[in-house]
Amino acid sequence: MKYTSIPLILILLSGMSMAYEDQDIDGVEDSIDECPNTPFDALVDKRGCLNTNEPKATTPKSYIGHFTFKVGTDISSDETYETDSSLNLYANYSYKNWDISISNSRSVSSNNYTEDNSYSDSDIYVTTGYLFDLSNSQLKLSIGTKIVDDEDSTTSTTNTQQRRGRRINSVPTENESSSSRDNDYFASLNFSYFLNSKQDIFFYLGHTLSGDSDEMDYEDYSSLSLGTGYSLNSSWYSSLSYNYTGSIYPDGEAQQGITWFNSYSFNKNLFATASYTYALDDSSYDNTLSFALGVRF
Repeated sequence: MKYTSIPLILILLSGMSMAYEDQDIDGVEDSIDECPNTPFDALVDKRGCLNTNEPKATTPKSYIGHFTFKVGTDISSDETYETDSSLNLYANYSYKNWDISISNSRSVSSNNYTEDNSYSDSDIYVTTGYLFDLSNSQLKLSIGTKIVDDEDSTTSTTNTQQRRGRRINSVPTENESSSSRDNDYFASLNFSYFLNSKQDIFFYLGHTLSGDSDEMDYEDYSSLSLGTGYSLNSSWYSSLSYNYTGSIYPDGEAQQGITWFNSYSFNKNLFATASYTYALDDSSYDNTLSFALGVRF
């Protein structure tokens, strides 16, 4: 009996396997399956049909990251010295928590010193960073460089010295040849804490290693910003912040200001930003308006 029971068990198992057929592998036998061709990874009900109470299985889409392009202008004014406008270009690519950006600006200035005080910037800013998603907060660490135009120029030094502020203690003579500068290198920390679904507080801290020239050793400097923002609705975000930036000149004054910033999304791809900065120091432009239009996809 011991030897004949083994073939009997095999025959019983074989009969059971042949009697149960499930061609679409959904766990419902073909004889009672009312939907015999459902995908093998789909959730089905006891009839073998797609379960309408559960989300349908989908094939994951390939993720290639996000692109953002922005073009804008800054308009800075000062009652005593000058006005300044610029065309700003910005491009960013992000993949998951990583991103890299490149930007440049081209400016035109008019003041009381010269009749024609226009200039073009050739400096390129390149930055890369990583975003940490924390509990009720986000932390972004970034590093970058300002690639300085290394060609000597004979443009008015008044332009380059005054474009970031009204008063610089040491100003070379008109049309003096300006020597090339080394690149700047910088690192920054940007932290945001979400008080609730609409309001956040944020803090920015950056430090720049200034590149030197043959004629001057520029000072390294730090920047910081502290403020709070509020989402007025699903499209409009507004914030108010205090900003501080040190000077690259040994005896220069740090720049300080209050900035009101707004961002508005017209749809998931198109957005615009606008801001106003009021200077709190004597070396910066009194008022600065900034506008930009961007697209992301």
